[in-house]
Amino acid sequence: MKKILLFFVLVTILLNFFSIVTEAEEKDLFKFLPPNATLVSPEGVKPYLLYDFNQDGQEEMIINFKLKANVQPNPSQYGVIVLRKDHDGWEKIWETQTQGVGLDYSGVTDITGDGISEYLFGVTIGASAGNILEIFKWDQHSLKKIAEVPYHRLELLKNEKVSLAVWQRYIADTYFVDVLTWNGEKLVLDEERYASYYPQIEKFFYDKLAKMDAWFYWYTLADAQIKANQFEKAKESIQKGTALAKKLSLSDVVENFGELKDKLRKKEKAFL
Repeated sequence: MKKILLFFVLVTILLNFFSIVTEAEEKDLFKFLPPNATLVSPEGVKPYLLYDFNQDGQEEMIINFKLKANVQPNPSQYGVIVLRKDHDGWEKIWETQTQGVGLDYSGVTDITGDGISEYLFGVTIGASAGNILEIFKWDQHSLKKIAEVPYHRLELLKNEKVSLAVWQRYIADTYFVDVLTWNGEKLVLDEERYASYYPQIEKFFYDKLAKMDAWFYWYTLADAQIKANQFEKAKESIQKGTALAKKLSLSDVVENFGELKDKLRKKEKAFL
C-alpha cells in the first residue's frame, strides 16, 4: 500500500513539472546550471519551485543546485537560479550562490506582507555555526536581498502576517529564541507574536530540565521569559540558574545571570 501511495505521489510531482516543461525543454534547462552542478533540495522538497514573482500570469522557475568542492571536506557551493519563460523559451534572470555544507531551506512565502511572496534560501554553514537564511524580494526584473538571518532551527509562523521563529544555539542543546516580523524596513522582534509562541519555548526547556537541571537551560529560559513578559517566572529561573552556577563556582556565569537580572528590571520598569 505504501509503495502504491509513493508511486502516485511521484507521478503527481512529475505531472506538475511536465505540465509547464516539455521533455525537450527539461534537457535544455540544465544548460543554465554551472558546469558540474547537480540538482539538490532540502529533505522532502523537490529541487524545482514555481512562483509568479512579477505577477504577469507566467510562473518563474526556481532551481536549486550544488557545486561540490574539488577538495574534501571543504565546503561546497549551494546555489539557486531563477528562469523566466517567454515566446523564445527559458532564460536565466537571476542566480546566487552561498558556501556551505548543506541546503536547509528553499521556499517562497510573503514575509513583507505586500501580497507577493519572497524567496527564502537557507544554507547550512556547519554543525556549530548553524545556517544562514537569505531573504530575497522581487525588485523590478530581478531578486534583491532584503534580510539575512543566522539560525540553528527555524519555524515559519503564519497568521495574518508571516513571522520567523529563530532558534540560535547557545550551549549544548539550548537556544536563544526570537520571533521576527517585517516592520516595513527590516525584521524586528515581535513581542506579541513572541508571547503567543512562548508556550512552545517553555515546553522545550521544561522537557530539558526534567532530564537535567543545568544552569544553561535556566539561563536561556529566563531570556525567553523576559521577552515574553513573564517576569515572575523569569525571576525564579534566574534565581535557580544563579544558585547552580554558584555551586559550580562559575563566576562568569553568575555575572551573566546578574546582567540578565538587570535586563529583567529594565523590562519590568518599562512595562509598567
